[in-house]
Amino acid sequence: MGQPAARTFVLALIALSLSASAPVASAQQSQRRKRVLVIYQQQAETLPMLEFTRQLRLTISKELGAPVDFYQEALDFDRFTGRESSSPLASYFDEKYRRFGIDVVVPVGGRALRFAVDQLGDVLPKVPIVFALCAAPQTDPASLPVHVTGRLASASRFEPTLWMARRLQPDANEIVVIGGAGTSDSVAVAAAVRAVTASGDSLRLTVLQGFSLDALLPRLRLLSPRSIAIFANYRLDGAGQIFEPADIVGSIARATPAPMYTQLMSYVGEGVLGGSVVRFDNEGIGTGRLVVRVLRRRPGAGMPAVEPVTKSFVADWRQLRRFGLSETRLPPGTHLLYREPTTWERYRTVVLLTSAVLVAELALIGALLVERRRRKRAQKASEEQQLRLDESRRVVAHMGRVALLGELATTISHELRQPLAAIRMNAQAGARAVRSRNALGAEDRALFDEIFRAIADDNALASDIITRVRALVRSEALPDQPVDLNEVCRASARLLQYDALTRRTDIILSLDPQLAAVVGDPIQLQQIVLNLLLNGLEACAARTTPRVEVFTINHDSEIEVLVRDNGPGLPEGVRIHLFESFFTTKPQGLGLGLAIVHSIVERHHGRILAENNEEGGAVFRVVLPRTRAPRSGAGEVQRLQLGTESTVFH
Repeated sequence: MGQPAARTFVLALIALSLSASAPVASAQQSQRRKRVLVIYQQQAETLPMLEFTRQLRLTISKELGAPVDFYQEALDFDRFTGRESSSPLASYFDEKYRRFGIDVVVPVGGRALRFAVDQLGDVLPKVPIVFALCAAPQTDPASLPVHVTGRLASASRFEPTLWMARRLQPDANEIVVIGGAGTSDSVAVAAAVRAVTASGDSLRLTVLQGFSLDALLPRLRLLSPRSIAIFANYRLDGAGQIFEPADIVGSIARATPAPMYTQLMSYVGEGVLGGSVVRFDNEGIGTGRLVVRVLRRRPGAGMPAVEPVTKSFVADWRQLRRFGLSETRLPPGTHLLYREPTTWERYRTVVLLTSAVLVAELALIGALLVERRRRKRAQKASEEQQLRLDESRRVVAHMGRVALLGELATTISHELRQPLAAIRMNAQAGARAVRSRNALGAEDRALFDEIFRAIADDNALASDIITRVRALVRSEALPDQPVDLNEVCRASARLLQYDALTRRTDIILSLDPQLAAVVGDPIQLQQIVLNLLLNGLEACAARTTPRVEVFTINHDSEIEVLVRDNGPGLPEGVRIHLFESFFTTKPQGLGLGLAIVHSIVERHHGRILAENNEEGGAVFRVVLPRTRAPRSGAGEVQRLQLGTESTVFH
């Protein structure tokens, strides 16, 4: 092979080698981790910058979907002045990053943006720049190179805050702008003054700038409570001392007797009331998304347009309370921070759970009460049914006893009639024999005649009583006739005269002389009085001076017979059962006396009442219907005392 041919072959191999290595290099470049350089105008360690950086990194890594290398540099121009156009600083970036392969530069702040554009154009030529936290008019998008974009705050960024302040404080008399002596401080103060001027407000404008912090605080304390204080920025004071605004904004706000407003969210909560603010975390997210759009551009495609910084109204609820401002005056959509929850909001869950438990317990208690009520009703119904059964048994037994009594009364009546008739015949024979014997004196014959006649009369009465009881038990009808109750009471007292003498008891009759007659059976009516008198004699037997009184009383259409004793009276448990058959309190009693009295009274269409006397003893009242014509006669009170009868006329 000749020399020209050999040279041609070598050149072909070199070309083939270069063409094969080009795709590999391109593939390796596409698989390399993206590199982002963040350049801070101030310190990167402050809390607002940390919030911004954290969200910036998270957003880029998440939305890019691939690992990203982040590099950051803090220019710190406020503490190191005169370095914005420093050649050694540019050389530092040149030596560190020229051949490092930075994919995008993120300058944070207007002065950092100018440094990146002016000093790093040769170090990182054509590397895309995405700026953040810059404001017009200091940053003019029209004057920037084509490979620069970012997020820009409006030149009128203080106007919404001023509008909010005027809504909350319609009676304000002054606007005070507070700022430091540094370059960034002067830019913020100028923006605040422009906003006041643009609003056309007639309030007095006071600018407190260039003071040292020690001189500023006493000056703020002299402000009127009706002032509107706007905190622009304060990084450098008049004495040359550098501050981080977030560290001193609380001291400035507490020294101000009026509400203070701001444009940055990181200052709210330190004593500042609020404003239309920029949130550093939100700006970190917005800037990160814009960086991702830049990194995903097609080759040769233009940069995305500059985006406006987003702002929102926020207010500290505690400062509204401090200055007595109404939250209803806040702009619509204002986010209210640090609001203390009401008692209901604080304990709502506990109250709802407790209420639910109480409702459940009440429902359970109600169910138990309903069940208890049902059981009591069932028990009561069962007891009533048992009582009805017992009453039915008692009635059946009573009917059996009454039937037996009827048979017994018939038997007794049948058996006693013959002995009574024999006694009567013997008494009548004795009376005739006494009258026929002349040996006896006239006085003796009269006495024996009276004795035999009394025996015959009592015999006749006993026979009549047996007949009436038999008729009463058998419900036989007897002929009625007019009856003088006064005479019935006298006859009954005479019959019991011996019992009264034996018991040493007074029977006192108080009879109405104008008493009308009643219609009925005289023997049965006499049984009523006899039974009541006997009960009275037995009741007052234990008294020192036992006494039974009988009254007859005329009413309009009724006649009342009242029997009263001075005994112990009627116990309540006894009184309600007095007129029941076979109920008795006497050891040897049958429980038939008052039951027969009750039956006789009902047969005569009357009623009988038993009660206790207020002065002691029992009172029985028998009320019967009267006839139309009253009887006439002299009024009398008949008194039988120990067998001695005396009559007193009135």
